[in-house]
Amino acid sequence: MMIALVLLATQAAPPAQEKRTDFLRRLYEKDRATFGDARRLVVGLAADAPADGDARKEAADRGLVDPSWELADAGPVDKGTVAYMLVKALGIRGGLTMSVFGPSRRYAFREVVFLRIMKGGTPGEFISGRELIDVLQAAEIYQRQGSTDAERK
Repeated sequence: MMIALVLLATQAAPPAQEKRTDFLRRLYEKDRATFGDARRLVVGLAADAPADGDARKEAADRGLVDPSWELADAGPVDKGTVAYMLVKALGIRGGLTMSVFGPSRRYAFREVVFLRIMKGGTPGEFISGRELIDVLQAAEIYQRQGSTDAERK
């Protein structure tokens, strides 16, 4: 699990080519993960391969972010935005409300909490680097198994 995250982080590193563990170490120590950090990792998860090239363009092409959102790469990212990106990346259909109205940050957050990919809180709460790594690890388990139950016991 962690090996895949290291691989994703390595390939998703800024052009300066950080060492494999430097990106995750830097992310792990952040009090607030940035949208750029989340986008790079989720694009890699969605592609089932490391993100290479322009992760911003790839995220938009894959529909992982709403085009109307004005999110800066260096700005902090909230749990609702990460949840929305994960719902889109993993193809999570959700319950009745999401099926009828489509995903929103609020309902995506509720769904990933229900699936135990993310711990509780509120959709508007900022996510730390450590939490982002944990969420991506749970999302990778969900992607492989269709649930997180086996790994959480």
